[in-house]
Amino acid sequence: MTLPDCWMPFLLAAGRNAREEGTMQPQGESIWGNINLCIEIALNIYYIVGDRGEGIMVPKEHAETHFSQKTVAAGEESGGCLYYPKGGTMDMPLYEMMQKRAAMARKMELAAARQMEAVRERGQVAASALFEGMEPPEDAAGSAKRIREGIYITGGEDPCFAVHERMAEHFLSPYACEFGRNKNGYLYYTLQSAAIPLYELKGEFPECRELVVSEESLIATLHRFYPAYCEQYDSIAAEAERIPQADAPANLFLQEQLDRAQEAEETGWVEIPDAEESEEDDYGEQVDYGIGR
Repeated sequence: MTLPDCWMPFLLAAGRNAREEGTMQPQGESIWGNINLCIEIALNIYYIVGDRGEGIMVPKEHAETHFSQKTVAAGEESGGCLYYPKGGTMDMPLYEMMQKRAAMARKMELAAARQMEAVRERGQVAASALFEGMEPPEDAAGSAKRIREGIYITGGEDPCFAVHERMAEHFLSPYACEFGRNKNGYLYYTLQSAAIPLYELKGEFPECRELVVSEESLIATLHRFYPAYCEQYDSIAAEAERIPQADAPANLFLQEQLDRAQEAEETGWVEIPDAEESEEDDYGEQVDYGIGR
């Protein structure tokens, strides 16, 4: 098994890292030298290209939780991460990742079949009943903003876009689910990675569509930070439904992001880099505060 062919062209062409707000991603040095390219192909699973090699890198703690002991043991440990080189052991974590994705796809297919059967037998009322009684996120402490039942934006210093598992099973693709952090029955996305579920949910629910203040910024965020998702989505979508290109700033598709950007500019706590200069930065020096571009 090798890295899926549909990923290779954009992996080699992409020159930007898929940086996730609030999470630690590989920067600077690796066992393969300085990191020249980093693509997050699933939550906390990275395809990196260094000066002296390339392959899969996974934080050891994440690997121990999600991979088999055999795959964990096959990784070369360095700096709290496990490395799987291309042409060597890279196939092992990729295979397990694909196994989970296939299992999730089968689960979603069965859930969709049950839903359609319920609709046929009892009409549209049955479909609505499937999503009744979903409690809000447990750790929201009453500060969560309800978008609709099963979809929230949590409060606090690091708000998240939260989607109930039941909603995710029916309305999100398996690949979109992989970018969410699963906790207490909800998938949590940072304000940046919220671009992924929102792109899929805005066509299903008017509440999610109204939440997006700039679709151009949402699309720009997907292309800049999640090219792997764009590639996978476009590979199964009809040509007219593929994710278009957009020349717009990233991370300004939610009102919460606009408010933070305005506050940052007013207080002067962060400097927005020049667009041309930021393209020339080395990977380890790139920092995205969700304001520029």
